[in-house]
Amino acid sequence: MSDSPFNFKVLSSSEVTPMATPDNLSAVSPAFASFSPSALDVATAGLAGPHGASALRNAVEQSTNTVLTDDLQQDNITTAKRPLFGRSKSEAVQRRDIEEIVHILRRRPGAISELGIERIGRNNSLEVFKDEIDGGKRISLGGRIILIDIDLLLPSNKVTKVALSLASRLDVQSSVAQTRSDALLLADLQAPTLDSFARNVERLARHDKLSTNEIDNFEVLNGLYKNALQRIHEYEIGAGIDAENAGHGTPVVDDAGVLGLSIWYCNERHRVPESLPESERKRYRAIVEIEESGGAGAGWGVVQNNALLGEQVATSDGEINWQEPDYSNLEDQATGYVLRLDPPVAIPYYDAAILDPECEAEIETISTFDGSKDSLVFAKRTTYNSRGQPEEYIFSLTSTRVAEMRRIEEVYMSHPRQIFSVFEILRQSIRVQALINSVFKPESLIPKSAVPMELPSTLAEFVSSLDNLSNMADLTESAPRTRAPPAMVSVKLTTPYGRAPQLSLSMPTTDSTAVDRQPRLTSFAVEVQRGGKIDVVGLAVNEHGDVEGKEEMERTLEDVIDIAEDLGIVALWVREQVR
Repeated sequence: MSDSPFNFKVLSSSEVTPMATPDNLSAVSPAFASFSPSALDVATAGLAGPHGASALRNAVEQSTNTVLTDDLQQDNITTAKRPLFGRSKSEAVQRRDIEEIVHILRRRPGAISELGIERIGRNNSLEVFKDEIDGGKRISLGGRIILIDIDLLLPSNKVTKVALSLASRLDVQSSVAQTRSDALLLADLQAPTLDSFARNVERLARHDKLSTNEIDNFEVLNGLYKNALQRIHEYEIGAGIDAENAGHGTPVVDDAGVLGLSIWYCNERHRVPESLPESERKRYRAIVEIEESGGAGAGWGVVQNNALLGEQVATSDGEINWQEPDYSNLEDQATGYVLRLDPPVAIPYYDAAILDPECEAEIETISTFDGSKDSLVFAKRTTYNSRGQPEEYIFSLTSTRVAEMRRIEEVYMSHPRQIFSVFEILRQSIRVQALINSVFKPESLIPKSAVPMELPSTLAEFVSSLDNLSNMADLTESAPRTRAPPAMVSVKLTTPYGRAPQLSLSMPTTDSTAVDRQPRLTSFAVEVQRGGKIDVVGLAVNEHGDVEGKEEMERTLEDVIDIAEDLGIVALWVREQVR
């Protein structure tokens, strides 16, 4: 077993979509749009052999072309074939996993109906009972601990009531929590399809199935929420920490369509106005679940122990006072914690190696960035300066020394104390992507043919570009000269191995219509550290680093980037400050 407590499952670029389900695969992932039953049968025929996984993967590849999402970081995506917790799987287990994939691809929850609800129950190994009620039927889905009663009017198939009961909490169940979970499941069953209901029932059934006489997984997660995560959240809020973007996140139960425990751990824009509608915010969450660990052995995984924190939440030096559970009676622990990421996040390969040092041995690389000039991305942006005048920019994005990326959808842990470390790695990559997205939005992208010139990268090229820009404004005598030609801003992404990702910006800081027209090319680098912290380094004008008040300006620029979270606004601010 690896010494690392982390592991994760990786999505290929064609599979990436938040909370994809069998019913919406074609809609949310074009890679599945033409996945034909015949191709699936070809893959299924080879399941029994040693190359069953390859057969399934080849069937997908033959039916589709790989479609990339709008994430920049897919320039180099690495797809790993790794067992959970670094444990080797037998051929029987591999076959079971592949059969499960095929089963999921074939199974479509469908519309709300008596048969559909019953099928979801049986697919998750739950007992199904039906009783006649006034105007319809009551369908009950039951397991070791859970019981879901669903009142269905017939023949309209309208669900009027849902009640979730947990056998372990019948005498202490909170009426508020009960109402919230019932309302969430009722909303699922009043949607056009059973997709969301199927996902929530699958989660409930898995926790039910993995519970034992000694360990009730529902109580484990309830204890993690009440006795640890909620207390930490209250402590961080009281200490003035931005818990959602810089701490242990915001823990919630039965929230935003997910039944159970989740943690909101990052906003794409940290400083979102409270007036902004929830639908326009991009938030990242981790759904906390319990999963099979593959028999990882003693000293690992889930125990029924509510004493996860000491009496004091934090120590005198501000460290969270996590306690170590007693694993002495668990010789072969069967379950462990897992964070399911919604949406998935791409991280550099070297960060993947930090989470799981053994991942280097088994990787498969998909390279999608050739480094040529034709692969540059361009975007046009108009911002308004302090005088209220519009200024146009053309941004150019290129990548150098790009590390392989691994897109992860789930992270396995041995102890909840690792949650913060996982979030810090994820926030770093999310912040890089957010800064890039601030300018290179789909609606702002322009073709290379619309770019008037090559972007200047040296002082000599910059002097020449000023002349070209001036000539552009005089192409015709009737051309109005009400605004300056667009400023060309270079953005270069570098992800050096083992170091912080870096966004290097170069831009003209001389107005091309000024009388003296002294050429000035200002450049600096934005390093995004763990947790998304911003550091500005290497500020230079005309390729000289001896800028007056350089350090103070770099610190101020860090604040501007942290507050604005927009490279367009940052470029405007720098041009106004250096002019």
